[in-house]
Amino acid sequence: MPTDKNVARHDGQIARLEQAMTALAEAQVKTEESTAELKHAMADLAKAQAKTEAEVAKLSAETRALGRQWQAYLNTLPKN
Repeated sequence: MPTDKNVARHDGQIARLEQAMTALAEAQVKTEESTAELKHAMADLAKAQAKTEAEVAKLSAETRALGRQWQAYLNTLPKN
């Protein structure tokens, strides 16, 4: 037959386990929220990167076109 001392010890252990489980559940919720925020931020960064890459490609094409125009102009100058 369990003694009051053993019952009290088990009750204390159960209470500590319940507190630990509650803390773990709260931490899991926070982690899931942080993960969702991180995924959203990563999606935003991917969109920004795609936009930047498109702008860089456009600027690169414009730079090449300007280089060709400059070379064509230089070819019109008299040779000394």
